Amino acid sequence: MRHMLFIYNPRAGKGLIRSHLSDILEEFTRHDLVVTVHPTMDQKDALHTMRDYGRRYDMVVCSGGDGTLDEVVTGMMRGGFRTPVGYIPAGSTNDFASSLGIPRQMRQAAASIAEGSVFSCDVGRINQDHYFVYVAAFGVFTEVSYKTDQDMKNMLGHLAYLLEGARSLSAIRSWDLTFESEEMSGSGSFILGMVTNSNSVGGFKGITGNDVTLNDGVFEVTLIRMPENIIIEWPAILNALINNEPNVNVITFKTSELKITSQTAIPWTTDGEYGGEYTECVIRNMPRALPIILGQQPAQILTDDEETETAGMQPAEGAEA
Repeated sequence: MRHMLFIYNPRAGKGLIRSHLSDILEEFTRHDLVVTVHPTMDQKDALHTMRDYGRRYDMVVCSGGDGTLDEVVTGMMRGGFRTPVGYIPAGSTNDFASSLGIPRQMRQAAASIAEGSVFSCDVGRINQDHYFVYVAAFGVFTEVSYKTDQDMKNMLGHLAYLLEGARSLSAIRSWDLTFESEEMSGSGSFILGMVTNSNSVGGFKGITGNDVTLNDGVFEVTLIRMPENIIIEWPAILNALINNEPNVNVITFKTSELKITSQTAIPWTTDGEYGGEYTECVIRNMPRALPIILGQQPAQILTDDEETETAGMQPAEGAEA
Protein backbone atom coordinates (compact mmCIF):
# COMPACT_ATOMS: atom_id res chain seq x y z
CA MET A 1 0.00 0.00 0.00
CA ARG A 2 1.15 3.52 -0.77
CA HIS A 3 1.27 6.17 1.93
CA MET A 4 0.15 9.73 1.14
CA LEU A 5 0.40 13.02 2.99
CA PHE A 6 -2.59 15.19 2.04
CA ILE A 7 -2.13 18.91 2.79
CA TYR A 8 -5.05 21.21 2.12
CA ASN A 9 -5.90 24.87 2.63
CA PRO A 10 -9.44 24.99 4.08
CA ARG A 11 -9.88 28.68 3.17
CA ALA A 12 -8.81 28.62 -0.49
CA GLY A 13 -11.34 29.35 -3.23
CA LYS A 14 -14.37 30.15 -1.08
CA GLY A 15 -13.60 27.13 1.13
CA LEU A 16 -14.51 24.87 -1.78
CA ILE A 17 -12.68 21.84 -0.48
CA ARG A 18 -14.79 21.64 2.69
CA SER A 19 -17.75 20.25 0.75
CA HIS A 20 -15.59 17.86 -1.29
CA LEU A 21 -13.19 16.53 1.34
CA SER A 22 -15.08 13.28 1.91
CA ASP A 23 -15.25 12.57 -1.84
CA ILE A 24 -11.51 13.17 -2.19
CA LEU A 25 -10.58 10.90 0.72
CA GLU A 26 -12.96 8.17 -0.47
CA GLU A 27 -11.32 8.28 -3.90
CA PHE A 28 -7.84 7.92 -2.42
CA THR A 29 -8.93 5.07 -0.14
CA ARG A 30 -10.62 3.31 -3.05
CA HIS A 31 -7.19 3.18 -4.71
CA ASP A 32 -5.56 1.55 -1.65
CA LEU A 33 -3.84 4.72 -0.46
CA VAL A 34 -3.20 5.22 3.26
CA VAL A 35 -3.78 8.94 3.82
CA THR A 36 -2.50 11.28 6.53
CA VAL A 37 -4.50 14.54 6.42
CA HIS A 38 -3.12 17.94 7.39
CA PRO A 39 -5.25 21.13 7.07
CA THR A 40 -3.08 24.26 7.04
CA MET A 41 -3.46 26.53 10.05
CA ASP A 42 -1.63 29.65 8.85
CA GLN A 43 0.76 31.00 6.23
CA LYS A 44 3.85 28.84 5.58
CA ASP A 45 2.27 25.87 7.38
CA ALA A 46 2.28 23.84 4.13
CA LEU A 47 5.94 24.76 3.56
CA HIS A 48 7.05 23.64 7.02
CA THR A 49 4.94 20.47 6.96
CA MET A 50 6.33 19.43 3.60
CA ARG A 51 9.92 20.24 4.53
CA ASP A 52 9.76 18.35 7.83
CA TYR A 53 7.62 15.33 6.91
CA GLY A 54 7.31 15.05 3.12
CA ARG A 55 10.24 12.66 2.66
CA ARG A 56 8.48 10.03 4.80
CA TYR A 57 5.68 9.45 2.26
CA ASP A 58 5.38 7.83 -1.15
CA MET A 59 3.57 10.95 -2.38
CA VAL A 60 2.31 14.30 -1.13
CA VAL A 61 -0.92 15.78 -2.45
CA CYS A 62 -1.94 19.38 -1.79
CA SER A 63 -5.20 21.18 -2.37
CA GLY A 64 -5.62 24.94 -2.40
CA GLY A 65 -4.57 27.80 -4.62
CA ASP A 66 -1.29 28.22 -6.48
CA GLY A 67 0.18 29.67 -3.29
CA THR A 68 -0.43 26.40 -1.45
CA LEU A 69 1.33 24.46 -4.20
CA ASP A 70 4.19 26.97 -4.07
CA GLU A 71 4.65 26.34 -0.35
CA VAL A 72 4.66 22.56 -0.80
CA VAL A 73 7.22 22.70 -3.61
CA THR A 74 9.38 25.19 -1.69
CA GLY A 75 9.31 22.91 1.37
CA MET A 76 10.44 19.98 -0.77
CA MET A 77 13.24 21.95 -2.44
CA ARG A 78 14.54 23.30 0.85
CA GLY A 79 14.32 19.84 2.39
CA GLY A 80 16.53 18.40 -0.36
CA PHE A 81 14.32 15.48 -1.43
CA ARG A 82 12.04 14.61 -4.36
CA THR A 83 8.70 13.15 -3.35
CA PRO A 84 6.05 13.03 -6.12
CA VAL A 85 3.51 15.84 -5.71
CA GLY A 86 -0.15 15.81 -6.68
CA TYR A 87 -2.28 18.95 -6.94
CA ILE A 88 -6.03 19.37 -6.53
CA PRO A 89 -6.81 22.99 -7.49
CA ALA A 90 -9.16 24.82 -5.13
CA GLY A 91 -8.08 28.45 -5.51
CA SER A 92 -9.49 31.46 -7.32
CA THR A 93 -7.28 31.27 -10.43
CA ASN A 94 -5.18 28.04 -10.56
CA ASP A 95 -2.93 29.04 -13.45
CA PHE A 96 -0.50 26.14 -13.12
CA ALA A 97 -3.25 23.55 -12.91
CA SER A 98 -4.73 24.99 -16.09
CA SER A 99 -1.39 24.67 -17.88
CA LEU A 100 -1.10 21.03 -16.78
CA GLY A 101 -4.65 20.10 -17.74
CA ILE A 102 -5.54 19.05 -14.18
CA PRO A 103 -9.31 18.47 -13.86
CA ARG A 104 -11.20 21.22 -12.04
CA GLN A 105 -13.71 18.73 -10.62
CA MET A 106 -12.07 17.77 -7.34
CA ARG A 107 -12.98 14.08 -7.15
CA GLN A 108 -11.85 13.65 -10.75
CA ALA A 109 -8.57 15.37 -9.93
CA ALA A 110 -8.10 13.00 -6.98
CA ALA A 111 -8.73 9.97 -9.21
CA SER A 112 -6.24 11.20 -11.81
CA ILE A 113 -3.59 11.47 -9.09
CA ALA A 114 -4.29 8.01 -7.67
CA GLU A 115 -4.10 6.46 -11.15
CA GLY A 116 -1.53 8.85 -12.64
CA SER A 117 2.13 8.91 -13.56
CA VAL A 118 5.00 11.20 -12.56
CA PHE A 119 6.18 13.89 -14.97
CA SER A 120 9.05 16.23 -14.20
CA CYS A 121 8.51 19.99 -14.51
CA ASP A 122 10.94 22.88 -14.20
CA VAL A 123 11.11 24.95 -11.02
CA GLY A 124 12.37 28.51 -10.61
CA ARG A 125 14.83 29.71 -7.97
CA ILE A 126 15.45 33.31 -6.94
CA ASN A 127 18.94 33.83 -5.54
CA GLN A 128 19.75 31.00 -3.12
CA ASP A 129 16.61 29.59 -1.52
CA HIS A 130 13.42 31.29 -2.76
CA TYR A 131 11.54 29.01 -5.16
CA PHE A 132 8.55 29.40 -7.43
CA VAL A 133 6.50 26.98 -9.49
CA TYR A 134 5.35 29.01 -12.48
CA VAL A 135 5.74 32.80 -12.14
CA ALA A 136 7.95 35.42 -10.53
CA ALA A 137 6.84 38.97 -11.29
CA PHE A 138 7.08 42.61 -10.27
CA GLY A 139 5.23 45.77 -11.14
CA VAL A 140 1.72 46.77 -12.12
CA PHE A 141 -1.03 44.37 -10.91
CA THR A 142 1.44 41.85 -9.46
CA GLU A 143 0.77 42.89 -5.86
CA VAL A 144 -2.98 42.42 -6.31
CA SER A 145 -3.04 38.72 -5.41
CA TYR A 146 -1.28 38.85 -2.04
CA LYS A 147 -2.69 42.26 -1.06
CA THR A 148 -6.29 41.17 -1.67
CA ASP A 149 -7.83 39.85 1.53
CA GLN A 150 -8.65 36.12 1.45
CA ASP A 151 -12.20 36.76 2.65
CA MET A 152 -12.71 39.20 -0.23
CA LYS A 153 -11.34 36.62 -2.69
CA ASN A 154 -13.72 34.02 -1.29
CA MET A 155 -16.71 36.34 -1.48
CA LEU A 156 -16.10 38.02 -4.85
CA GLY A 157 -13.78 35.67 -6.76
CA HIS A 158 -12.14 37.30 -9.80
CA LEU A 159 -14.05 40.51 -9.13
CA ALA A 160 -11.87 40.99 -6.03
CA TYR A 161 -8.75 41.03 -8.20
CA LEU A 162 -10.31 43.51 -10.60
CA LEU A 163 -11.33 45.86 -7.78
CA GLU A 164 -7.89 45.77 -6.19
CA GLY A 165 -6.22 46.09 -9.59
CA ALA A 166 -8.25 49.18 -10.44
CA ARG A 167 -6.76 50.87 -7.40
CA SER A 168 -3.20 50.12 -8.55
CA LEU A 169 -3.79 51.67 -11.97
CA SER A 170 -4.00 55.08 -10.39
CA ALA A 171 -0.49 54.77 -8.97
CA ILE A 172 1.59 52.98 -11.61
CA ARG A 173 5.29 53.29 -10.85
CA SER A 174 8.41 52.15 -12.65
CA TRP A 175 11.81 50.77 -11.66
CA ASP A 176 15.11 51.72 -13.28
CA LEU A 177 16.92 48.44 -13.77
CA THR A 178 19.39 46.42 -15.81
CA PHE A 179 18.59 42.91 -17.04
CA GLU A 180 21.20 40.42 -18.22
CA SER A 181 21.01 36.98 -19.84
CA GLU A 182 22.84 35.08 -22.55
CA GLU A 183 19.96 35.69 -24.94
CA MET A 184 19.25 39.38 -24.28
CA SER A 185 20.41 42.24 -22.07
CA GLY A 186 19.37 45.85 -21.61
CA SER A 187 18.34 48.58 -19.22
CA GLY A 188 15.64 51.18 -18.75
CA SER A 189 12.57 52.08 -16.74
CA PHE A 190 10.06 49.20 -16.46
CA ILE A 191 6.53 48.95 -15.04
CA LEU A 192 6.21 45.16 -15.24
CA GLY A 193 8.42 42.10 -15.36
CA MET A 194 7.36 38.43 -15.54
CA VAL A 195 9.48 35.29 -15.52
CA THR A 196 7.07 32.46 -16.24
CA ASN A 197 6.72 28.73 -16.81
CA SER A 198 3.02 28.58 -17.63
CA ASN A 199 0.67 29.35 -20.50
CA SER A 200 -1.69 31.13 -18.10
CA VAL A 201 -1.00 34.00 -15.68
CA GLY A 202 -3.69 35.77 -13.69
CA GLY A 203 -6.31 33.71 -15.47
CA PHE A 204 -5.24 35.00 -18.90
CA LYS A 205 -4.29 32.14 -21.21
CA GLY A 206 -1.65 32.74 -23.85
CA ILE A 207 -0.26 35.87 -22.21
CA THR A 208 3.22 34.31 -21.92
CA GLY A 209 3.40 33.28 -25.60
CA ASN A 210 2.28 30.50 -27.88
CA ASP A 211 5.30 28.19 -27.52
CA VAL A 212 5.41 27.24 -23.83
CA THR A 213 6.85 23.95 -22.58
CA LEU A 214 6.96 23.31 -18.84
CA ASN A 215 10.12 21.18 -18.73
CA ASP A 216 12.36 22.55 -21.49
CA GLY A 217 14.81 24.22 -19.09
CA VAL A 218 13.93 27.79 -20.03
CA PHE A 219 11.56 30.50 -18.83
CA GLU A 220 9.46 32.91 -20.85
CA VAL A 221 10.43 36.49 -19.90
CA THR A 222 8.19 39.53 -20.42
CA LEU A 223 9.34 43.09 -19.61
CA ILE A 224 7.26 46.22 -20.19
CA ARG A 225 8.91 49.62 -20.40
CA MET A 226 7.32 52.74 -18.96
CA PRO A 227 5.68 54.40 -21.99
CA GLU A 228 5.82 58.13 -22.62
CA ASN A 229 2.09 58.44 -21.99
CA ILE A 230 0.72 55.58 -19.89
CA ILE A 231 -2.93 56.60 -20.30
CA ILE A 232 -2.77 56.67 -24.09
CA GLU A 233 -0.44 53.71 -24.65
CA TRP A 234 -1.69 51.28 -21.97
CA PRO A 235 -4.53 49.78 -24.08
CA ALA A 236 -2.09 48.98 -26.91
CA ILE A 237 0.31 47.35 -24.43
CA LEU A 238 -2.46 45.18 -22.99
CA ASN A 239 -3.56 44.20 -26.49
CA ALA A 240 0.02 43.22 -27.37
CA LEU A 241 0.25 41.05 -24.26
CA ILE A 242 -3.06 39.28 -24.71
CA ASN A 243 -2.68 38.70 -28.47
CA ASN A 244 1.13 38.18 -28.55
CA GLU A 245 1.62 41.08 -30.94
CA PRO A 246 4.77 43.25 -31.21
CA ASN A 247 4.89 46.52 -29.29
CA VAL A 248 7.82 48.90 -28.86
CA ASN A 249 7.35 48.86 -25.07
CA VAL A 250 7.12 45.06 -24.68
CA ILE A 251 10.26 42.87 -24.56
CA THR A 252 9.92 39.07 -24.69
CA PHE A 253 12.53 36.31 -24.81
CA LYS A 254 13.39 32.88 -23.37
CA THR A 255 16.27 32.13 -21.02
CA SER A 256 17.45 29.68 -18.37
CA GLU A 257 19.00 32.39 -16.19
CA LEU A 258 18.22 36.07 -15.73
CA LYS A 259 19.90 38.71 -13.56
CA ILE A 260 18.09 41.92 -12.65
CA THR A 261 19.77 44.74 -10.73
CA SER A 262 18.37 48.06 -9.56
CA GLN A 263 19.25 50.95 -7.26
CA THR A 264 16.05 50.55 -5.25
CA ALA A 265 14.67 47.23 -3.98
CA ILE A 266 12.03 45.71 -6.25
CA PRO A 267 9.13 43.85 -4.57
CA TRP A 268 8.46 40.49 -6.25
CA THR A 269 5.43 38.22 -6.34
CA THR A 270 5.98 34.46 -6.67
CA ASP A 271 3.01 32.26 -7.58
CA GLY A 272 0.62 34.93 -6.36
CA GLU A 273 2.28 35.43 -2.96
CA TYR A 274 4.75 38.00 -1.63
CA GLY A 275 8.21 36.95 -2.77
CA GLY A 276 10.55 39.44 -1.10
CA GLU A 277 12.37 42.59 -2.22
CA TYR A 278 15.74 42.62 -3.99
CA THR A 279 18.18 45.09 -5.49
CA GLU A 280 19.99 42.17 -7.14
CA CYS A 281 17.98 39.19 -8.27
CA VAL A 282 19.31 36.10 -10.07
CA ILE A 283 16.54 33.83 -11.36
CA ARG A 284 17.56 30.34 -12.45
CA ASN A 285 15.64 27.53 -14.09
CA MET A 286 16.03 24.18 -12.29
CA PRO A 287 15.21 21.72 -15.07
CA ARG A 288 12.72 18.95 -14.25
CA ALA A 289 13.10 19.44 -10.51
CA LEU A 290 9.40 18.96 -9.67
CA PRO A 291 8.01 15.40 -9.94
CA ILE A 292 4.30 16.08 -10.40
CA ILE A 293 1.61 13.39 -10.68
CA LEU A 294 -0.73 13.78 -13.66
CA GLY A 295 -3.48 11.66 -15.15
CA GLN A 296 -2.18 12.22 -18.66
CA GLN A 297 0.71 13.92 -20.37
CA PRO A 298 -0.25 17.52 -21.27
CA ALA A 299 0.92 19.08 -24.53
CA GLN A 300 3.15 21.51 -22.60
CA ILE A 301 5.43 18.73 -21.27
CA LEU A 302 8.25 16.97 -23.06
CA THR A 303 8.81 13.41 -21.90
CA ASP A 304 10.71 10.21 -22.64
CA ASP A 305 10.92 6.76 -21.12
CA GLU A 306 13.30 7.89 -18.38
CA GLU A 307 11.08 10.83 -17.33
CA THR A 308 7.77 8.96 -17.03
CA GLU A 309 7.14 6.43 -14.29
CA THR A 310 4.32 5.19 -12.11
CA ALA A 311 3.65 7.43 -9.09
CA GLY A 312 4.00 4.60 -6.60
CA MET A 313 7.37 3.50 -8.01
CA GLN A 314 9.14 6.80 -7.33
CA PRO A 315 11.28 6.57 -4.18
CA ALA A 316 10.37 9.03 -1.43
CA GLU A 317 13.89 10.47 -1.23
CA GLY A 318 15.86 11.62 -4.24
CA ALA A 319 18.79 13.77 -5.23
CA GLU A 320 19.76 16.78 -3.15
CA ALA A 321 18.49 20.21 -4.21
